[in-house]
Amino acid sequence: MLSPEAKARRDAERLCLSAYWKGDKSKPFVLELHDAFCVCDVVFPSGLAYVRLAIRAAAMKTIGLLPLSPLKVFFYRLLGMKIGRGVFIAPQVYVDPMFPRLIEIADDAVLGVGCRLFTHEYTATHFRIGRVRVGKGSVVGAFATVRPGVSLGSKVTVGFNSYVNRDVPDGDTVGGVPAKSLKTAQEGD
Repeated sequence: MLSPEAKARRDAERLCLSAYWKGDKSKPFVLELHDAFCVCDVVFPSGLAYVRLAIRAAAMKTIGLLPLSPLKVFFYRLLGMKIGRGVFIAPQVYVDPMFPRLIEIADDAVLGVGCRLFTHEYTATHFRIGRVRVGKGSVVGAFATVRPGVSLGSKVTVGFNSYVNRDVPDGDTVGGVPAKSLKTAQEGD
């Protein structure tokens, strides 16, 4: 049973999250974790919210198994992702089922085999929700991971098996864990 103070805090955090969903979502939404209640009580205020997540997760797992990129793109759009024209989604790409509507993939982008796009994360002290943007003509390499709240500019290349935890400007090539710039557009090819 929650104390009156804990209930008030939970309700205030629910209002903040509701305001985030109504806003522009340009910055990540961050909740501090504490002992009074689970962050799940904020993110999933009802049993129906858990059911929706389970259905979305099952649907996204099934979509990920489809062999043809155009089918994946079609079904991901139905689940709320914003996907441009000419996008290629390779096999085994993991798209976070928690908040797919926070993922934007611009025209002609490529998601390599087994790459991962996350819209939420837990740490020991915080819960974070953030939009992921993949710019026009960008490539997310095989098995690379993009953190919530990260934007990749146009013509960005993310190297194989990298972890992108910061925004990447147009034309940059990044790689490593964490990903660092390997080449910028000004340096040429």
